[in-house]
Amino acid sequence: MFRKVMTVKTLTKIAIMASIQSAIFTIFSQILYLEGITFTVCLFACSFKKNEAVLASFIFGMVNMLIQGITIWSMMYVVIYPLYSLIVSTLKPLLLKNLGYMVFVCGLLSFATGQLLDLPFILFSKEVTIFYILLGLKTSIIQGCLSATMCLLIFEPCLKVLNKIEGEYA
Repeated sequence: MFRKVMTVKTLTKIAIMASIQSAIFTIFSQILYLEGITFTVCLFACSFKKNEAVLASFIFGMVNMLIQGITIWSMMYVVIYPLYSLIVSTLKPLLLKNLGYMVFVCGLLSFATGQLLDLPFILFSKEVTIFYILLGLKTSIIQGCLSATMCLLIFEPCLKVLNKIEGEYA
């Protein structure tokens, strides 16, 4: 049986990506309606290998949970963002063909984040969950539109820089 061992270089890359995600999450959480983490997760998923992007998102979620505390919301980040990395990495060939696809997916995932974070409240009550989802709908729509705009404006330049860095250190 063969096991693939990660190199120190790969582990360092994953740690740096998770650190950047944590910094982006913290910085943008201070600005109402603007979240940069979904864009960052999408960008990393298109720039790096699937397993690296998924692991970085998982580690970000775990670090975020340690910083924010163990709550329903912070536990959802451990699930949502690695899943987003997996989805975007899998769709990477299609998404990189057309910026419009990437913008749509980034906006949709950003919108979905707010809605998905409310789902665990169903443990308390179906009515509470519906209440949270309806109250968060306006915020999620604005958040999705802003993330799509961010993606439209800076995805390609950021991707070029990350691809260049990745090429130089590969």
